[in-house]
Amino acid sequence: MKEVLKYFRDPRFFLPAGFLIGFEIFLQSGLYRPLMQPRSYADNVLRVVETASNSRVDPNVLIIGTSVAYQGINLPYLNKLLEKKGLRIQSGACEGAQMETQHLLYKALETKMPHLKLILHVSDISFPWTARFTLDQPNRSMIAQFPRRMALPLLMDYGFHVSSQDWIYFFIRSVTYQKDLRDFVTDPLDRIKGIGRRMREVPSDYVYENTMDYQLAAYPSKNLHECIQTALRGIPESDASGRRITDHHHQKAVWQTCQVGLIDPFYAPGAAQWNRLYFERLKKMYDEMYARGLTVATIFPPYSDLIQDFNENTRYDVWASNLKDLHGNRSYELIDLRYSANSRDLYYDTIHLNRAGSMKFTEAVADAVMKKLPVLIPGEANSP
Repeated sequence: MKEVLKYFRDPRFFLPAGFLIGFEIFLQSGLYRPLMQPRSYADNVLRVVETASNSRVDPNVLIIGTSVAYQGINLPYLNKLLEKKGLRIQSGACEGAQMETQHLLYKALETKMPHLKLILHVSDISFPWTARFTLDQPNRSMIAQFPRRMALPLLMDYGFHVSSQDWIYFFIRSVTYQKDLRDFVTDPLDRIKGIGRRMREVPSDYVYENTMDYQLAAYPSKNLHECIQTALRGIPESDASGRRITDHHHQKAVWQTCQVGLIDPFYAPGAAQWNRLYFERLKKMYDEMYARGLTVATIFPPYSDLIQDFNENTRYDVWASNLKDLHGNRSYELIDLRYSANSRDLYYDTIHLNRAGSMKFTEAVADAVMKKLPVLIPGEANSP
């Protein structure tokens, strides 16, 4: 026993141990937040919550969704289009957010929005076939940013198989931020530059406004295989007039989303099981929204013609049937905007809209909401 106590008193033990414990306390305190990699999944989900919570907009409409809604809906423009109807819209959409992260974003934001009446859930039509019992790394990273008392019961309720590695990841911040810390150490100058850019950003009431003008049309292709080959070969960054039409990030996005389009979860093994699991989880989120007295509208956004299989009516019919069962006698709306942006000039890549596309999709959303306003928010339709 004396030897053990002697070992613990040895500076070679207690100094490193004390440093590790102190560093863990520092990470647990949240003081590391300003030093995180800007625009990482963890940083993005925190930025969405902080911006929407601190915005001067007092919303009665909240948008939930993934990067399709995050990039595809121009919030200042949407608010301008709908302000005469008494609507004030804020977004909780986040890049890469699966159902579990979307639900947590709703939980984090709805308590800060006392006048909330309507949820616009912009749903990727292929999502029902992507549900799983295990967490993917991007969503595990995002979920770890929410209070554990909120996140962990939801994962249990959703039926996730939370492994011992997941528990360690959620509770020990030096593991949670392991990759972020490693990136900081290996390239501190890039991190410092990124933090500097973030500090210089002008505070906004909205988390994102699409400014991307590059077009999918710059990569001519008849199908996804041609799209991949064209993106791999690359194209001149400027056209004959000297106008920039692409860059490395655009080229990579086109290539990646064309690759994604080739992997159709609708035909993957176990598709029926994943479909049931998704709608069971969706019902849990919608039930919570209804319990607060909110109306829910499910919106299907557009995809480029290179992946129109994702928009085929078979999938739409699955959604329509399941939503009917899910909602029961409760009022809900299904808004089909799959064909609201039909030109490749309106897309940044095969999935995401560019600036012009976001304006067009925003107009389509505003028009659909105005037409259905008496049902979505009774009493608001009396405005001129």
